[in-house]
Amino acid sequence: MTQIESDGWETKYIDQKDQSEWIKTQFDSEYHGGGNPILFRLPKPTQTELIKILTKSTDLNQISAISCLLKDSEFDEYDNHHEYREELIIQLEKIVNNIDFKWNGFEKKRLTTIIYDSDLNFPHNQRESLGKKYSEVENDYQYYKNIAERAEKIIALSNKNNSILEKIKKVFD
Repeated sequence: MTQIESDGWETKYIDQKDQSEWIKTQFDSEYHGGGNPILFRLPKPTQTELIKILTKSTDLNQISAISCLLKDSEFDEYDNHHEYREELIIQLEKIVNNIDFKWNGFEKKRLTTIIYDSDLNFPHNQRESLGKKYSEVENDYQYYKNIAERAEKIIALSNKNNSILEKIKKVFD
C-alpha cells in the first residue's frame, strides 16, 4: 500500500493491487505510545454496519476494536453521530434471548467484551447538559441508566450461566 495523504490524525493509503483506498487511524491516541492503529477500507462502515459485524464476529480482537470504535463519537460523521447504545443493546438482548443461543466461555467473553469496551454499562449521562432544562438532563441520564441496567442484566446472566456450566463440568470431571 502507498500512502497518499496524512493530516496527523489519519493516514490515507491506496492498495496498488486493486486501487482500493484505506485509512489508518490511531484509536485511543491519548494513551502512552499513541494508541492502537486501526486500518479501514474506504468507505468506512457505518455504526449500524459495525454493530452487525460485531454481533457476528468470533474474533475477540475485532470485537474489542469495534466496541471501542462505537463509543468514539468521532468515528462516523456520515451517521451524524447517532447514538449507538440503544441499537447495540437491542442486538445483544436478541442474541441472549434467541432460543438457539447457548452460553459458553466464548459467548461470555464476547458479550462482556462488547459491553465493557463500548461502555454500555456506564450509566453516566454522556450528553451535553449546558443550556438544557432539568427535565431534559434527567431524561438523558435515565436513557444511559436504562441501557446500563440492561447491559448489567446480560452480564449477570452470563455469570449465572457460567456458574451453572462450571457445576456441570465438575460433575463430569
